[in-house]
Amino acid sequence: MGRARSYTVTDLGYVPNSRVHAAMGGGTGLNHFEKYFPERCFDVGIAEQHAVTFAAGLACEGLNPFCTIYSTFLQRGYDQVVHDVALQKLPVRFMMDRAGL
Repeated sequence: MGRARSYTVTDLGYVPNSRVHAAMGGGTGLNHFEKYFPERCFDVGIAEQHAVTFAAGLACEGLNPFCTIYSTFLQRGYDQVVHDVALQKLPVRFMMDRAGL
């Protein structure tokens, strides 16, 4: 799944004004994207709240960010998803990884 996602996101990188915000490059497959678009891939490390708010900031500036976070860690950034993205109706795309039953 990670490999298919990394190639799809890399293809989307060729679309004008498309940006990707990555919190976990290797595990999510975004390291492939970073190889082709290093200036458009941001790794904030273990800071999920900041990842969501940073993506919201990119969206406020007119970009179309993808925010990729492991699903279990999105709980840390849930308030930011609601307050910084959803209530403002910002075009942030979330790509959850490692979700399961």
